[in-house]
Amino acid sequence: MMKKRIIKGIGAAAVLAALVGCNEINFSGLLNISEPITFANQSRAVVTLAPGQYNTKATIGQSGSQKQITLEINNGNQPTKVQISFDKNISIGENFDLTAAQIGQNFDVKGTMKTSVTNSPDQSGWESCTYQRPQTVCRGPEKSAQDKADEASLDSNAAALTQTDLPAGRAVPEASNPVMADRPGPHPGPMPGPVPPPHTPTCSTIWVTQYGNQNVTYHYQTTTRDLNASFVQGAKTLGTYTGQSSDTQKIYTFQGQCY
Repeated sequence: MMKKRIIKGIGAAAVLAALVGCNEINFSGLLNISEPITFANQSRAVVTLAPGQYNTKATIGQSGSQKQITLEINNGNQPTKVQISFDKNISIGENFDLTAAQIGQNFDVKGTMKTSVTNSPDQSGWESCTYQRPQTVCRGPEKSAQDKADEASLDSNAAALTQTDLPAGRAVPEASNPVMADRPGPHPGPMPGPVPPPHTPTCSTIWVTQYGNQNVTYHYQTTTRDLNASFVQGAKTLGTYTGQSSDTQKIYTFQGQCY
């Protein structure tokens, strides 16, 4: 049987940390209505629930300058959605009391949200991973206009070496037994143009993703929140909600080199 280390007393600090930014806490639970209750939505539509028990999902989150409690009430073919909004500076901690004026309703919402955290024993093993490796890449530079002109001149001179001043339309006769002419001095014919300088390649370093394995140590951390809320109008309780949220994360305590 897996042992668990239990950390209790997280309270308001953990709840507030979860509500930073756009994070949400999702609950599954039961809405028990004992007296007819009317909710005023943000869209100004009014939702009235008759007494009864309803499977309900509750979400606590934040949007802009507003915190929101959203209820998805399973009371028909399509769930009825109710949204209760209030200022982001109003906290929902281990104990909370939201007044009718704060939430724009005709009832108060009072309750508790208790948080506990359990950690599984540490486990070790190998996992796949990725890392970056430097690689040098070289390429030749673009040829300049002068380089291209020099190459064209060389091509032109080479073509001229194959021609003589024969009349147009006559090909250069081929010698059946060519013999070097006994003539002093340089070989007759046009001289080639200047030889363009060699190109120096341009090199740079890029980072390439490599796949490998690494040794790790980790455990699983489960955060459980129990929400109990009452909808109170004066001295009368219109209904209650009981729900639970559970979230599990993999926590690494050691990650070796990836290779």
